[in-house]
Amino acid sequence: MINSPRLWKLAALLLVCAGLNLHAQELTFLGGGMARADFKQSSYTWQIDYRQDLYRYLATSIAYINEGHVPGHHRDGTAWEMWGELPLFNNRLSLALGAGPYYFYDTQPLPGGDTANVHGTAVIFSFSATAYFSDRWFTRFMINRINPTNDMKVDTAAVGIGFWFGRDKKPTPGKLGDAANEHDYVTENELTLFAGQSVVNTLFSAKAFAYALEYRRGVMPHLDWTASFIYEGDPQIVRRNGFATQIWPVNTFFNERIAVGLGVGPYVFIDRRHPANPAQKIPVSVAPLVSLTFSVRLSEHWLVRTVWDRVVSNYNRDSDVFLVGLGYRWL
Repeated sequence: MINSPRLWKLAALLLVCAGLNLHAQELTFLGGGMARADFKQSSYTWQIDYRQDLYRYLATSIAYINEGHVPGHHRDGTAWEMWGELPLFNNRLSLALGAGPYYFYDTQPLPGGDTANVHGTAVIFSFSATAYFSDRWFTRFMINRINPTNDMKVDTAAVGIGFWFGRDKKPTPGKLGDAANEHDYVTENELTLFAGQSVVNTLFSAKAFAYALEYRRGVMPHLDWTASFIYEGDPQIVRRNGFATQIWPVNTFFNERIAVGLGVGPYVFIDRRHPANPAQKIPVSVAPLVSLTFSVRLSEHWLVRTVWDRVVSNYNRDSDVFLVGLGYRWL
């Protein structure tokens, strides 16, 4: 299995790169259909895409792609791509070709009713056509070819709507987000209490109530550190809880009212449905934890934050933990 945290660190760097002339920060939500390359099976697809222009004809992106459900496969993953772009009609239309690595999680059935969480990498090739109908809103059509060596090959086609983030019609060159001073991006002390739901990645998607407590602090501009306690509930096939620490490249928009970020780090847990090997003196295990977050400041001190955690297990018990919480900030 490829080292997932290493790939997510690369993705985070692509997402928040700030050393070049930045001309667009685009977030797109798309939905459509997928089909296996042999046309034997088809399903739905949906995608969240964040794209960052580096130069006039060159961009980079990170995207989450859900490939739907076909017999024997429930697959999703994260793509990191470089794009060559061709702007047309006074920048109102843009055609682009992209390619890069795709890290996937494929839930597959096992004999006897159990489930395997297969992790792997593939090459992804993409084409997009984007029409800008205002200074902030646009619509995008995208085609992907996901081409793993030892798993199913898939084509997806989706259309969606997107939003450009930034203060003016064009962002300030060399800056992330829209603050006048780059150092304004250092996050204050923040304590957030979350509640939500955990979903174990099996063919039956067992669910349970979950909660978490997170302490967050900015360590430098565009970089946060967190320490969290996570309880994933009791969906019968796991009963997992533990502590996590993560590093988060972050970006903020609209005078720091909105923030987005990617987190990666170790999750030290105890699973009471799957106890550690009796030979282990300490009954704990460690898994990579990769996360997305989105927050909105309500006032000087209060905020609402959402977090999507993906627990990457090595015993076929991957899970997604969806959380929303109320947080308090102070200096």
